[in-house]
Amino acid sequence: MDIPRRIRDERSLTPTEQQIASVILSMGERLQEVSIKEFAHAASVSIASIHRFCKKIGLEGFKELKVEIARAAAVRAGQISDVDINFPFGPGEQPGRIVPQMRSLYATTVRDTCEVLDTAELVRAAQLIGGARRIGIYTQSHNLHPAQMFCDRLLSIGRDAFCHADVERQYRCALASDEHDVALFISYSGLAPDIDRKLALLAERRVPVIYIGTAAARRRHPGLACYLLVSDAEHLQERITQFASHISVQFVLDSLFSCVFAADYDRSAGFLKRALPYTRLSPEPDKGI
Repeated sequence: MDIPRRIRDERSLTPTEQQIASVILSMGERLQEVSIKEFAHAASVSIASIHRFCKKIGLEGFKELKVEIARAAAVRAGQISDVDINFPFGPGEQPGRIVPQMRSLYATTVRDTCEVLDTAELVRAAQLIGGARRIGIYTQSHNLHPAQMFCDRLLSIGRDAFCHADVERQYRCALASDEHDVALFISYSGLAPDIDRKLALLAERRVPVIYIGTAAARRRHPGLACYLLVSDAEHLQERITQFASHISVQFVLDSLFSCVFAADYDRSAGFLKRALPYTRLSPEPDKGI
C-alpha cells in the first residue's frame, strides 16, 4: 500500500495528526521542495508532532516520508497520463484535446477510488442493505442524481428504498426509521449542511449508517457502521465543476449495487423478470391502423 493511501486509511489520528495528514495530501509532490521546518510552519504543528506522525504510519521520519511520496507519484505517473483533476482543460481547448483529457480524468479518478475503496467494507455495506427492511438514502445538491438512480435500481430488484430531495421529508423518514432499516449517506467532504444533526438523529434511532465520502469526511464523522471511500483529489472550490467527485461517487454506487445484486442473485433477477410485464416499453402501434 502506498503512503498516500496508508495516510488516508489511518483511523487513529489525533486532531493534530489529521492536520498533518491533510497538508501532506494537499501538497503531494510539492512536499519535496520544503524542509521539515517549512512543513511544520505550513501545517501549524511542531516538528516533534511530525516525527510522531511519521512513526505512526510506519516511517522513520520526514525524509523517508518525502521518499515514499515521491515513489508513489512516480508509480502513478507511469500508470496514467497526468491530468489536472480540477481544470482538465484550458481556454480555447478543442475537442481533440478535451476528449483525451476527460478520458484521463475518468481513468485517474476510478483508479484512485479503487485504491481507497475497501472491499471488506463494500461487502459489509451490501450485507446491511440486503438485510434491511428499508433503505434511506440521504444527500443533496449534485449528488441527488446518482443517489436517486441508485434508489431506482434498488427498487428495480425489490428493495424498499427512498431518496428525497426535500429536507423535511428526510427528517421525517429518519424519525420513522429504526434498527431494522439502514441509511446511506453521501457527502464528498462531510461538510454538507445539517449532516451532523441528521446523523445524530439516526444514531438515536439506532439506524446503521453506510457513509460514502473521502477519508477526511470519515475522520469528521467517526463511529458509523461502514465507510465507502472515494478519491479525494478534487478541490472543494477551485475547480471547473464536480467532475471527479461525481465520477467517484457514481463508481462506488454502481459497485455497491452490483454487490447487493450478486449477493442474492436469483432473488434480484427473479424480481426483475416478474416486473417486466409492468415496466417494459409498450410496443409501437401498428401504423397501418
